[in-house]
Amino acid sequence: MKKQLRFKESQDYSEQQNGLPKAFLHNPKYRDMSVNTRYLYMIFTLRMTESQNKGWIDDDGNMYISFIQMKI
Repeated sequence: MKKQLRFKESQDYSEQQNGLPKAFLHNPKYRDMSVNTRYLYMIFTLRMTESQNKGWIDDDGNMYISFIQMKI
């Protein structure tokens, strides 16, 4: 079973202010990660900042995002 990534209210995410961790660019571990995957991660981390500001946090301290898919 794959471990789920959880974003906690109490953690500091200052390295992700632009949404894209520097590790994605410099760490060989992420060399094979697609551009689309990096972009999606960036969108989610930027939305996470909004979740912190709006207090969208469950009873366990996990932040959640609201994301509406737009039809094109």
